[in-house]
Amino acid sequence: MLLSKTPDYNVTVVAKHMPGDYDIEYASPWAGANYLPVGKQGTASELYERNTWPELARLATDLPEAGVHFQDTVVYRRAKDVGTATGDWFAELLREDAWFADVVPNFKILPKSALPPGIDGGTAFTSVCINTALYLPWLASQCLRHGVVLKRGIVAHVADAAGLHHSGQRADVVVNCTGLGARALGGVADAAVEPARGQIVLVRNEPGVMVSVSGTDDGEDEATYVMHRAAGNCSDRPPVFTSR
Repeated sequence: MLLSKTPDYNVTVVAKHMPGDYDIEYASPWAGANYLPVGKQGTASELYERNTWPELARLATDLPEAGVHFQDTVVYRRAKDVGTATGDWFAELLREDAWFADVVPNFKILPKSALPPGIDGGTAFTSVCINTALYLPWLASQCLRHGVVLKRGIVAHVADAAGLHHSGQRADVVVNCTGLGARALGGVADAAVEPARGQIVLVRNEPGVMVSVSGTDDGEDEATYVMHRAAGNCSDRPPVFTSR
């Protein structure tokens, strides 16, 4: 995106692991990925999510090779999850006056007759699901298309990254995208970054809808979701365990 807007930049991406590697230290090749706007209205998160949707919709419409596709989405609310970690996380998704009702297509409140046992309410809309095994290599190809150099490297201190530019000169700007690695990265050491772990079950099934629930009976910081990945006709059915 940076180079598509300002092609004069000279960009190097440095990473220990690249798309296509599987002996890795990050979860993206296997993780479920979708668009669920959970940011509170009036915050920076809302702005990010408003701006993100049009681009995801463009990919789903125009670029099937990116592995992004539209999917009917349902989010269920259980009254007993109110005030729990996951219930609070899902709160914006389940508001009947949700701010994103005019962002995503087909937003509606589920009628009581459409609710399964144990569910007290819910919303439905059209979202997207992302097959990360396709999307990550596609992102790498877009970098190459715009002249980015992909380079393997390991950085112990954030200041060292500037010296890894492919030109041999020090970079003028360093963008830190280390995620959980920021906990141990010198010059950053962000102890506030915490891991979240999930168990992904990949099954041959076509659920026809992407479903999320505001909690489980196994702990207040757990959630379950089901999504149908583009290409391959398989579904992710993971209980997701979040650390907060």
